Amino acid sequence: MTATHDLFVGVLAVLFGCFLAAGALFNYAPLMSLAKPKRLARTVGNGWARGIIALIGLAVVAMGVLIASGWRMRW
Repeated sequence: MTATHDLFVGVLAVLFGCFLAAGALFNYAPLMSLAKPKRLARTVGNGWARGIIALIGLAVVAMGVLIASGWRMRW
């Protein structure tokens, strides 16, 4: 992977994470009507589901920043 690939994938991850976090924060109807968020809301309640989705969005943003910065795990 080149630096351009890392940057592209990282930016996409940050955008997707921002969509998840903002969608959960503002209770965006198209996001909350998807199958998995709907099932999560039925299981734990709408407020908890929105919190979980927002946390997942923030985790995706963090991973996107790590990817875009070129950080790699050393196996």
